[in-house]
Amino acid sequence: MSRPSLFARPLSGANARANAYRGELKGIIARHRRHSAAWAPHLAESKGIVRDAITQCRGRDRAVVLGSGPLLDVPLDDLLAAFKEVVLVDIVHPVPVRLRGLLSRQLHVLAADLTGIGAQPLSTERRYDPPALPQADLVVSLNLMSQLPIVPLNLMERQGVSEADQDKFAKRLVMAHYKWLRAQAGQICLITDVERIAYNLDGEAVMRFDPLYGLKLPDGGTEWEWRMAPVGEIAKDGSLHHRVRGYADLAG
Repeated sequence: MSRPSLFARPLSGANARANAYRGELKGIIARHRRHSAAWAPHLAESKGIVRDAITQCRGRDRAVVLGSGPLLDVPLDDLLAAFKEVVLVDIVHPVPVRLRGLLSRQLHVLAADLTGIGAQPLSTERRYDPPALPQADLVVSLNLMSQLPIVPLNLMERQGVSEADQDKFAKRLVMAHYKWLRAQAGQICLITDVERIAYNLDGEAVMRFDPLYGLKLPDGGTEWEWRMAPVGEIAKDGSLHHRVRGYADLAG
């Protein structure tokens, strides 16, 4: 008799994932407070790419920002000045962002699970298609694509799922998001980390990781390094940096 699949039962319910995402949001806000100076160049670069995308975008009706979160990397005032309607999309939004959306006819705050998992059990066999979203002149995927697998992978690891199955699952999520982006009719602005690098105290790279799981992005774009976790944040003897690439117009 063959051994039953690890995915024959749910790894965790939707409520557990929702709690995990809320925890991630709080963690991002807290980490930014601790390392605002280290994060400042990355946030400025991200906003600059989005501003370039606004300048290049021909339509002016609607912009959709995927992964807006606490708006640390979103030039929201620039978007509101350029478009009739701005839609912020994330699975969890901070209270101030939700309140701003309630008080504005121009700004809409949409809670959506961009992994496409929803309430379904985690599985390496299912397709994970992003939910239907409003058509837009400009779609911004903002420091999101490589982050989509993080919470589900943490849950999988707790359940003892093999690294091979975790990687297969993560690759499906990343590929589905990228394929969905390329299928959009409007201009696509993509900002994502393309490599994670651990440095020791001497500044030597001791580990490199591909957060896109083999996905090859087009040539071009703008690259920079983000000091995401300076020494002491994750380890006393090293730091973690993200190499980030941004495209103001992915098709261009």
